[in-house]
Amino acid sequence: MASLSLPRVLQLKKNSLDAEREQFEKFQTLAIQKAINSIETPVKEKHVRSTIIGTFQEQSAVTYWMVAIRLPLQDNRIVSWKFCHVTHKLLREGHPTCLDDSQRHIGMIENLGKLWVHLREGYGRLIHLYSNLLVTKLKFHARNPRFPGNMLLTADELDAIAENDVNNYFQLCVELFDYMEDILSLQAAVFDSLGNARANSMTASGQCRLAALIPCAQDSSHIYDCNVRLLFRLHAALPPDVLAGHRERFRQQFKKLSSFYKHASSLQYYRNLLTLPVLPSNPPNFLLQSDFGTYVTPVVSIPEQPPDEVDAVGSLIDTSDTISQRASPERVEPDPIVERDRLIDHLQNELKRMRSEVSQIIQERNTMLGSMREHCTRMESQLRATKNELEEEKQKMDIISVETPEIKKKLTQTEEKAKILDEKFQKLKGAYTQLREEHIALIRQKAEVDKNASSLRAAAAQHESAKTMLQQQLNDRMKDVELLQQSASSSEEIEAYKSELTNLRTELEQARQKEVELESLRASMEALEIEHKTTTTELEVKLTAVTNELKEVTENNEKIKQEISEKDAEYSKVRDELMCLRQKSGDEYKKAVEEREDALKQLAELQQQYQHEKQDLLQQNTILEADMGSLKIQLEEAKQAIKKQTSKLVSCASETALEVMNGALSAFENSNAQDANNLAAELAIKSLEELTDNAKMEGKEEVVAKSAIFAAHNAAKLSAYLADLSNITTDIELSDKLNTECRDMLTSTKLCLEALAGGAVDAAGCAHARAAVHSALHAARGADAHAARARCVDDELADMDRAIEAAAAQIEKMLAASRAGDTGIKLEVNEKILDACTTLMAAVKILVQDSRKLQNELGDPKTRQKMYRRNPQWSEGLISASKAVVFAAKLLVTSADEAVGAAGRVEGVSAAAHEVAASTAQLVAASRAKAPPAAPALASLTAASRAVAAAAGAVVASVRGASALVRDQEALDTSALSLTATRRLEMESKVRALELESALDAERARLAALRKRHYHLAQLHENGKVTNGEE
Repeated sequence: MASLSLPRVLQLKKNSLDAEREQFEKFQTLAIQKAINSIETPVKEKHVRSTIIGTFQEQSAVTYWMVAIRLPLQDNRIVSWKFCHVTHKLLREGHPTCLDDSQRHIGMIENLGKLWVHLREGYGRLIHLYSNLLVTKLKFHARNPRFPGNMLLTADELDAIAENDVNNYFQLCVELFDYMEDILSLQAAVFDSLGNARANSMTASGQCRLAALIPCAQDSSHIYDCNVRLLFRLHAALPPDVLAGHRERFRQQFKKLSSFYKHASSLQYYRNLLTLPVLPSNPPNFLLQSDFGTYVTPVVSIPEQPPDEVDAVGSLIDTSDTISQRASPERVEPDPIVERDRLIDHLQNELKRMRSEVSQIIQERNTMLGSMREHCTRMESQLRATKNELEEEKQKMDIISVETPEIKKKLTQTEEKAKILDEKFQKLKGAYTQLREEHIALIRQKAEVDKNASSLRAAAAQHESAKTMLQQQLNDRMKDVELLQQSASSSEEIEAYKSELTNLRTELEQARQKEVELESLRASMEALEIEHKTTTTELEVKLTAVTNELKEVTENNEKIKQEISEKDAEYSKVRDELMCLRQKSGDEYKKAVEEREDALKQLAELQQQYQHEKQDLLQQNTILEADMGSLKIQLEEAKQAIKKQTSKLVSCASETALEVMNGALSAFENSNAQDANNLAAELAIKSLEELTDNAKMEGKEEVVAKSAIFAAHNAAKLSAYLADLSNITTDIELSDKLNTECRDMLTSTKLCLEALAGGAVDAAGCAHARAAVHSALHAARGADAHAARARCVDDELADMDRAIEAAAAQIEKMLAASRAGDTGIKLEVNEKILDACTTLMAAVKILVQDSRKLQNELGDPKTRQKMYRRNPQWSEGLISASKAVVFAAKLLVTSADEAVGAAGRVEGVSAAAHEVAASTAQLVAASRAKAPPAAPALASLTAASRAVAAAAGAVVASVRGASALVRDQEALDTSALSLTATRRLEMESKVRALELESALDAERARLAALRKRHYHLAQLHENGKVTNGEE
């Protein structure tokens, strides 16, 4: 038999879906690579169209990015430029999920722009700006996911996105301004790279750069429309000063965008590819809301391209067989089927073109209709506003017409006051001038008197000097006379001397008379000076008083003049407003006159009716007065009965309140919270039973009122206790149960009391409320029992203290046993390790005691218990930290036992010491959380934590020293080994090393798995989904 081949049935075959996927990826890869190539020509639309259709088939852009990131983007500038162009087209026209799929590639696009920015000429700067534009677009759509990729929105959709919130309008306008600036900077850079020559637009390199501006122009028109609408919304809601920056930024972008459209429209390349709008010469005036009615939305349209034709170069070559044409003289008729297909294709193309034109016209009509609707709504709002303003002006006119006579009276009064004050001012001014002249005259007289006094003082001085001289001469003469008398030489000389003496005496008498005159003149001068001083002081006082009065009068005059000017201005304003209102309300006045005439007619008719009805009412009044007397008597009786009833109810309510307060006081002094709330539940049940028993309230109102008050008060008290239990419990299910029971109890009691307020006792409702109170009481007792069963933090700390003491005792026993049974290096190693462990356990013991002291400083046991219940997470953390310390102490004891034993594994002691340090650090952190900063135990706890860390380091150091001693003892002596023995031992050492490496890898994998499980269980334990390691 020949060799058999496998049947074709058994060969592996691809699934049809896999084949389709493979074919799709192959086709997309080919289209993307053809669209993004290294040839400096514009991107072909058919390849871009194929890529966009692929995103709709795939409903994502995963394949595009899978192919695009493998292209030589960092090596070739043309490839990078076309990549940015195709990506922009894809984000605009591709499937909506393309925006979400492209978010993860923002970093790659940014890095691409940063790379090519170093190439400062040509495409380097353009790629950098295009990358910034793409990043800005992606971030904008990430912040505003309701914006489509092509940015085309209606006014209603824009309002829905902004949620009619001014803050959202403001932020959205800023983001759109940033987007527009990136587009304008890119187009400016592209046109700058082309230069001033427009012929560059018909070259392949120029078209490669210009083709990328087509999606930019489409985005810019929609962004411009959104900005205009948003700015009009903002100016309608905010003052113009706040939006001055927005207006200036829009004005600059408007100029740049207008020049962009004008420049692009003048290029030959864009004439068949793009239809750009012409913006108005001036930007919209946002301060006038009416300017929005003339606003026209700019539309950038792209005419539909004809189907791809045969290559023009190939069509110029005549490939027909001339010989066959010459040989066949007969003319070949065209195939009618081909002609029909051509006609169908032509008609389909025309139909598509017409449909696009119709859709464009419909779109323009919709935009016009939307703008007209908005204009109509604005006009209606303005009409309502003008009506409201007109009504307000009418009210103001009425108020002003009432106030005008009062204003006129005030004006006349102020004018009269001004006249009186003017007269006073003139009188005071005259008095002031007269006093001033008198003052000046007195000052001049004083100057003359001062001059006379000075001359008199000089004459008196001269007289005094002459008098002294004469007195001296007289004395001399008297001496000479005496001498002459004594000598008596001659009588003639004596006579001569006597005559001289008489002359001198006469002169002396004259001098004395002049002295008397001078003294009288001095006295008169002093009197004149005193009078002058008094007159000057009086004049100064009068002058100051007059000046003060003059100032006050001038100030009052100025104030009155200001008031008169203000009143005149107000009066002129009021008069102008009245004139305007009279002009405005001419027609309304006529209507009012007509309405007044109608009203007068109706008033006359009503007066007639009133006369008729008045006679009827007079007749009925006599009957009603008789009835009124009897009703007054009945009313007095009813008032007395109501007073008695209200006094009974007040006394009943006061008695009930007093009983409630006595019960609360006794419960506060004689029982705890649980007993008090159990008593409250029993009283509520008893009150509800009394309500059901007294279903008929006639004659039992006081009992029913007392029962209702007791039921409401005790139910509220029980609900407060349940709420407290729900807030402090750590069990979520128990908390939910308590909340539901409390809610049911309160709603049922409320329904029962509402029925009672309606005037009837609902026995079924009271029974339901009583059952709800029973259920709530049972739930509260269960919660109390659960709380009593739960271990307290203080208990856990006490257990931890006992466990630390037991571990320290075990280590001391191990140290004693090692000293008794070991010798040599082993004894030295064991003593070092166990001494360090003993020191560590002593430090841990001190830390635990300080932790308990710090907890005791938080308050008495009841206060701490309430704190633990109110902060369940903290208490759980403290309990878990104490358990971790106990676990670490036990682990240290076990590791020390293994190190001292026959195995001699000292590495476990080091790991246990690290575990002890970590667990004590957790305990310190948990203890610090609620401790007061100034607590004295906190400082000792911090010192104990440092001591534990130092002791753990000492344990690790002793373990390392012990390991070094053991290694030194077990050092291999190679002096007596032969070659064969050495090789054998070397091979055994290599095998041992490989075994240890594999064991190390296995142990590390085991450690990772244990850590993973530990973290998972810890997370579940925090969430309350695990207990003791069981989910």
